[in-house]
Amino acid sequence: MKEMARNTLFVTGTDTSVGKTYVCARLLEFLKTRGIQAGYQKWIATGVDAGLAEDLALCLGAASIAATPELVQLQTPYCFRFPASPHLAAEMEEKVVDPEVIIEKYSILAARYEWLIVEGVGGLMVPLRRDLLLADLLARLQPRTLIVARSGLGTLNHTLLTLEVLRHRHIQVLGVVFSDSVEQEDERLVLDNMQTIEEIGLVPVFGRLQRQQNTEKAKSAFMPVGQAILDQLNNAE
Repeated sequence: MKEMARNTLFVTGTDTSVGKTYVCARLLEFLKTRGIQAGYQKWIATGVDAGLAEDLALCLGAASIAATPELVQLQTPYCFRFPASPHLAAEMEEKVVDPEVIIEKYSILAARYEWLIVEGVGGLMVPLRRDLLLADLLARLQPRTLIVARSGLGTLNHTLLTLEVLRHRHIQVLGVVFSDSVEQEDERLVLDNMQTIEEIGLVPVFGRLQRQQNTEKAKSAFMPVGQAILDQLNNAE
């Protein structure tokens, strides 16, 4: 399992809706421009009524990966209709998340790509079932982990707590990407947040993603962030 984790990057958020999917999509797109074959996986998707999960559709499009039924089954081992924590969403359908199923499909996909980008669900302490936290499954797999955090107010506590959870379980932290949650963040606050996390959290900060008006601007803005992430991945090999 440790060998498999060498080509895996787990992308977690400090909370739900902080920009994990956006970062995954942009990173997959960036790696493609560098000639790197990268795949995507999200172990559990909730709030999925029918068809492809929205997160999966966005990321597959960014990576130019065809959504075949066989591949989709590997990419999202569990999909639930109710938009809630995985443990509750599964219970609403009288199902239980089996970590061995996730690990099996994770192993298969990790062997297919140069890099496998795995998107988390919510934050690290989200329960996958009532006796298993996401963080505890990660502790078994030990993938390098990228944190996506909000740029503005409240991010210091959430980001430092996330770092604490990862380090307590000896999970390697790759670094942090900040993502604006509103159109106009307070610049003084954002710059200090980035500096504070780097200094107190003792972790690389790869940059900040501001809200963009179009796709081309978004791609361009992500380029230095993507390069910083790739450089860190290569250095950590």
